[in-house]
Amino acid sequence: MKTSVIDYERKLFNRNKWAYSVGGIGRDMVYQLVATFFITYVQFSGLGLTAFQFVVIGILLVVGRVWDAVNDPIMGSIVENTHTRWGKFRPWILIGAILTAIVIVFMFNFRPSGWGFVIFFFAIYLVWEMAFTLNDIPYWSLIPALSKNKKDRDTVTMMVVVFAAVGAFAGNAIITLTMVGRMVKAFSMISYTFAIFFIACSLLTVFGVKEPQEDVKENPEKVSIKKMFQVIAKNDQLLWASLALMLYSVGSGLLTAL
Repeated sequence: MKTSVIDYERKLFNRNKWAYSVGGIGRDMVYQLVATFFITYVQFSGLGLTAFQFVVIGILLVVGRVWDAVNDPIMGSIVENTHTRWGKFRPWILIGAILTAIVIVFMFNFRPSGWGFVIFFFAIYLVWEMAFTLNDIPYWSLIPALSKNKKDRDTVTMMVVVFAAVGAFAGNAIITLTMVGRMVKAFSMISYTFAIFFIACSLLTVFGVKEPQEDVKENPEKVSIKKMFQVIAKNDQLLWASLALMLYSVGSGLLTAL
């Protein structure tokens, strides 16, 4: 009896690790599209921007990255307080994927000019940060729930990194080879293609991974956003790590803008 239980858990883990890891390919393709190429699209696709308007966009890009650093713990609190029959992670993974797909389609197909685009850029970039975070935070938070065995969790982490690299490489290659000579049309086609593939990959994770049953107490402790920030403030190591993340977000935003 004990052997059959162990065999079942092993088969379940093997299914989970593949459905979870392969499902991450679409995430990194979409992330590369926005993080690496959106600013290129803005610069070279004939949106009628002046130099000053482009400088403002660069500043707004940094603001968006700072918001992303603040947005992550907020989403972490929301996930922690989620209790459904689908678990606390998978519903948000799917919701985030669908919203992100809609956002990137608007990003590369709605084309106001001048200050109209500057306003649109700021709004759509903030919405992108929030939508992708809805998918990103629960996706990575799911790893500890896949196995209680450290070696198994390390295996999953390694596989996720490998398939994330596959997604990033594939995304860069497809975009670079496609956009030459017909940038506006190419980015429009890519946005639809990547959006559909991202949802398909997320569906693989949502329906392919069997999340362990959560032990929900009768009166579970609520993890508020205020409490989460208090924990960060009182933990020296976590505080410095958060500060490093904030500085990285600002620095990478400035680098991309420049």
